[in-house]
Amino acid sequence: MERLGILGGTYDPIHEGHLRLAAAVAAGMDLDRILFLPALNPPHKQRRHAAPPEDRLAMVRLAVEPYPDFYASDLEYERGGLSYTYDLVRQLQARRPDADLYVIVGEDSLEMLSTWYRADDLLRLVRFIVAARPGCDAGKGLDRLARAFGPWTRDRILLSEVPETALSSTEIRSRVRQGLPIRGMVPLAVERYIQEHGLYRDPEEGLSGQAARETKKG
Repeated sequence: MERLGILGGTYDPIHEGHLRLAAAVAAGMDLDRILFLPALNPPHKQRRHAAPPEDRLAMVRLAVEPYPDFYASDLEYERGGLSYTYDLVRQLQARRPDADLYVIVGEDSLEMLSTWYRADDLLRLVRFIVAARPGCDAGKGLDRLARAFGPWTRDRILLSEVPETALSSTEIRSRVRQGLPIRGMVPLAVERYIQEHGLYRDPEEGLSGQAARETKKG
C-alpha cells in the first residue's frame, strides 16, 4: 500500500522551508509520495490580501517540479468552499482507496488540532505526522487531544524531526513589497513567477499581475 503524505497550506508563497520539511518527513517516515495541497479558502487564515488561488497553485507546481516524489494538487479548487481537512481526506480516500494517508502538520497545528472541524472523526481516518523541530515538546498538544477525545488519540500522532528554518511566507511578502531580494528563499522558478506576475508589490491589493494590469487599464 502506498504511503501518501498530505501537506496542505496557504503557500503564499511556497518557499524552500516547505520543500526541506517535506523532504525530511518523506525520508524520516518512509513516505512514497508527498501531495502538496494549496488551500483555496483556509478557514483559519481568512487574510484579505492573499495572492489569488490560481497564482498560489501555479507557484506550488513550479516549486515541486524538480522533485519526482512531490506532486501539486488542485483538489481543493475542484471542491470549492472552505478547505476543511476532513472533507479533503474523505475525497482523497474515495479516489485513492489503495493509499495509506498521513496528514503532515506543524507543531503549532498539533496544539490546535482538537478545535479542527470533525477532529475526532479525522483522527480515526488518518494518522497525523507532526513536523517537529529539534527540542520540540509535543506533550501539551497530545494531552489536549487526549482530554478532548480520549487516550486513543496518542496512537494517531507520529513525530518526525525536521531541520530548523527561519523562512516564512510573511517575511517573503514583506521583502517583495520593500523591493528586497528573495533569492534563495524561494525556488528560482517561483521567484521569477512573483516578479513576472507582480505579486505582493501592493499591500492594498491581493491581485495577480494580470488582474492588476486590467484594473489599471480600467
